[in-house]
Amino acid sequence: MNKQEIWFVVNPFSGRKKNHKAIVGLIENQLDKKRYVASIIETKAAGHATELAHEAAEKKVPYVVAMGGDGTVNETAKALVNTQTALGIMPMGSGNGLARELGIPMQASKVIQRLNEATVRKIDTCYINGIPFFCTAGVGFDAHCADVFSRVKGRGLINYVKVGFREFWAYKPLKCNFGGNDYEVFSITFGNARQFGNNAFITPVAAIDDGFIDCTLLNPLPLWEVPSVVTKLFNKTIHESVYAEAYRSTKFKLTSTENLLIHYDGEPLQLSANELNISIAEKSLNVLV
Repeated sequence: MNKQEIWFVVNPFSGRKKNHKAIVGLIENQLDKKRYVASIIETKAAGHATELAHEAAEKKVPYVVAMGGDGTVNETAKALVNTQTALGIMPMGSGNGLARELGIPMQASKVIQRLNEATVRKIDTCYINGIPFFCTAGVGFDAHCADVFSRVKGRGLINYVKVGFREFWAYKPLKCNFGGNDYEVFSITFGNARQFGNNAFITPVAAIDDGFIDCTLLNPLPLWEVPSVVTKLFNKTIHESVYAEAYRSTKFKLTSTENLLIHYDGEPLQLSANELNISIAEKSLNVLV
């Protein structure tokens, strides 16, 4: 078997950064040296993972493994869309949405074992106003919480729940036009995959390689209904809630009277636009599974 290059793109500021040295040691000791020639490269700043992945694709490197959280995975993956280079994931964040969706283990040693036997499959890429996302994107409460969460100390599900509970009291529904109808919504989420991360299944019947975008619209709900809706979020039945509307299409359009705050794969972004166009490119990204 001819050896193939594999680049590990490491975000040194990801959630479990204290484990980086140990994980690098595992790679050096456990990665199949008969199959791979490994390079381990740390990112220097936001956007550097994209530059490194683009360089790898240009050099025809077969595999690039994103070591970090959902942001690092998105940065790496978007440079590999419509290339022959396959994305691998070493999950080191708090949500790890795409890794969980692809059945990638959360333990580094198990990831390396999988890489030694990995095969390549193709998944879809979705876009929100031209910005690639691979799990979910959307507007409303989720985008608002992602924006607040990005500015607090500490990562993880517990901290996110604390932010969500605090922000629920002050949040005002988003006025928008969606599918030709006027709404005041709690949130609208577009899913390429089924979940945000942490096994919170917001579009639970989505398939990551079916050529369709799934959408869950949540209407405003009273506080006493939050536990029931959260339970449905984690047991994959959110689409059955009386507060939810579920849709599936190859494209969506949303407009508002105000510039929109969005999230894409958990990353918040304030747009200078009041219109969203969501689209999909079928089976456009190679991934290692």
